[in-house]
Amino acid sequence: MTLNEAVNAYITMKRSLGAVFSADTRILRSFTRALGDIPLDTINPQAIYVFCRGSGPPTRWWERKHQTLRGFFTFLVTRGYLSASPLPEPAPRIPRSFEPYIYSRDELQRLLEATKILADKHSPLQHTTFRILLLVLYGAGLRPSEGLRLRCCDVNLDECVLAVWDTKFFKSRLVPIGKTLAAALFTYYKSRQHLPMPAGTHSAFFTARTGNPITLNKLEKVFARLRQHAGIQSPPGARWQPRLHDLRHSFALHRLIAWYREGADVQAHLPLLSTYLGHVNISGTQTYLTMTHELLAEASKRFECYTAIGVKEQSNV
Repeated sequence: MTLNEAVNAYITMKRSLGAVFSADTRILRSFTRALGDIPLDTINPQAIYVFCRGSGPPTRWWERKHQTLRGFFTFLVTRGYLSASPLPEPAPRIPRSFEPYIYSRDELQRLLEATKILADKHSPLQHTTFRILLLVLYGAGLRPSEGLRLRCCDVNLDECVLAVWDTKFFKSRLVPIGKTLAAALFTYYKSRQHLPMPAGTHSAFFTARTGNPITLNKLEKVFARLRQHAGIQSPPGARWQPRLHDLRHSFALHRLIAWYREGADVQAHLPLLSTYLGHVNISGTQTYLTMTHELLAEASKRFECYTAIGVKEQSNV
């Protein structure tokens, strides 16, 4: 069996189990292009190492490629196509130093205002489409891929609910949204209906003028342009610039801050946030608990309040 045949068999198996498997498919296709359609028994550890490492220092993407290839070679050994896995072990250990960028309310407003630069007489709905898409990613805490996969039939504006299917962990969920966001979506949809609907109500909610879905690559390029126009950048010396996915991080942090200000039991509310975001368990939500000055300030106020209550109760004894 050749590498290309093995990759096709593995992808077919994973998709038959209901996996979306899009990122892994891209990695495996890239692996095939890098090594060529060679017999499986000629794949050597050094070639795999070179593919995973790429150029530059180790990154999370190196680790991600290694993870995908581990599943692939485990499949081949289990099915008897290989007697042993040629994958170099252990996987590279990448420092977990990444911290998400949390957009301020002012920065979010500037991002939305920046969509005006997308105005195009040949695609009059383009700037509105990206503005509303950014609103949904932040306002509903969606992953970029989830927002792009929304179909017209997934957006229930009467009930103010979004249906999100086959997410990162192969879970589906209903996402309630506020009336203000629902009103913005309703206004956009009235204009979107004048664009092609190639699959009827199963057509993409956010679409190019052709009626086809907007790709993630397109969205990321547009977002980079908007971010630069809005003058939003990381502090000097930072390794990463603010990302599209950080809108989701910002939603979670702002929700936590709001709970603190409302006097809610934040720890008791964390499982609700975890479910809303579509995490497998609450531990996944912990990644959104980056401590900003604003969040620390609200937590400090809460602590001072509890302390004051305790002192008052003791004085009354």
